[in-house]
Amino acid sequence: MNDLNLDRLFNPKSIAMIGASANPSKWGFIILLNILKGDYSGKIYPVNPKEDSILGQKCYPCVADVPEAVDLVIITTPAKVVPPLIDECGQKGIPFGIVVTSDFSETGPEGAALERDVVSRAAKYGIRLVGPNSMGIFSSQTKLHAKMPPIMPLQGNISMFSQSGNLGVQMLGWGAEEGVGFEKFVSSGNEGDLSCLDYIRYFGQDKATDVIIGYLEGIDPGMELFPVAQEVSRKKPIIVFKGGRTDAGGRAAATHTGAMAGQSKIFKSVFRQAGMLEVKTSQALLDCARAFANCPLPKGNRIGIITRGGGWGVITVDACEENGLKIPQLPDKIIRKLDKHLPKYWSRGNPIDLVATIAHDPYLDCLEVLAEWEGVDAVIALGAGRRTPQYPYSKDVKGPQPLLDAIKMASEYFDQRRKKPDWMLEGIGRLVKRTGKPIIVVAIGPETLHRSNLYEFQVVSYPTPERAVRVLWQMCKYRRFLDSQQ
Repeated sequence: MNDLNLDRLFNPKSIAMIGASANPSKWGFIILLNILKGDYSGKIYPVNPKEDSILGQKCYPCVADVPEAVDLVIITTPAKVVPPLIDECGQKGIPFGIVVTSDFSETGPEGAALERDVVSRAAKYGIRLVGPNSMGIFSSQTKLHAKMPPIMPLQGNISMFSQSGNLGVQMLGWGAEEGVGFEKFVSSGNEGDLSCLDYIRYFGQDKATDVIIGYLEGIDPGMELFPVAQEVSRKKPIIVFKGGRTDAGGRAAATHTGAMAGQSKIFKSVFRQAGMLEVKTSQALLDCARAFANCPLPKGNRIGIITRGGGWGVITVDACEENGLKIPQLPDKIIRKLDKHLPKYWSRGNPIDLVATIAHDPYLDCLEVLAEWEGVDAVIALGAGRRTPQYPYSKDVKGPQPLLDAIKMASEYFDQRRKKPDWMLEGIGRLVKRTGKPIIVVAIGPETLHRSNLYEFQVVSYPTPERAVRVLWQMCKYRRFLDSQQ
């Protein structure tokens, strides 16, 4: 395997920014601002011959004037002036560069020729390039937010490459909203030099990365995707969302990043044989990333289900069976244990229907019995988590005073309750660690679970059972791949 080390790209000690700008509408200003706002741990050197300082940072007329060695250069100037700038960076001995600038191969033959010139010049000096047409990178270890949007991702163990910068940074934003943390991110752009395979290799060796996700539009037919991905997949999951699956999508990809979309059936075959997990939607990419980053893998495809209401249990069983997951029947010994916690009229089957039991203790007690049973490999917990109804109170509400007093009391009670840690989610987190089995929560109903509690206790939750089932199906597929490699 190629041992290309990208540490100085993702964790540089010093950065030169060519095209740094004092104009807030320019990427040279916005990216520099994001780096400074993110509290980057290294040194930053703006390069602009027309400015003495930008955002409180001293400017340098050219990269040769930077007084110290530079690990990474970020270029935001117009495309036509990039080639000579690459020469200057090479003479400075800079090992890595990010070309944010667009107007290269994604625009046609003339842009493609310019891109080849840039890459050729960089290769002469041993410079490895991200892009062109990149939206930047993120690295949690050095607090490096060298990207266009002002999104501050949560720190986690997921690393991502994306041939679409916009889609990629949106994943970082969604992750911040949903409690999904990232270790590293790169918008690979046109991949004139460094490609998705280089990032897969590097993330595969990166000790801080446990899960790799990526958005692909196309791959050069000469790339050795299969052997590289297969080797990495044996160590950690690679989850991909493939764009350009249709003829029209392939044409759109070519004008977007200059990517070669390729034939969908070929990609599917390569993904499957290499152990890569393909998802069909952007939401599924983040769903799977969350589960793989926080849950142990199931040892098989036997699923236990616990529910507060029978209808949701039926829907979940259907979804499991349609996706090749099995619902084993409960043996007598497990039924006898559950009898101690449930009314006499409970269904005595899998799914375990709590028959609208409101109290929390029976739910957690039954969940523990189910998760510890050797007959299931994973559990879907419908309606788990502390349920905190909303009772909005306003002085403008009219009605009898006793009713208003009751609404106010309920509002204050549940407001205080929402501020406290969710002991039920905490218990589920402990149960996952003790049993070594994934427990996927489905928070059905108008109540929402505390995202901070989900993140703190490493509990995975989805709003619908179908999404939970699709994630477990992917986890079982990956388990089968790992077993087949032994």
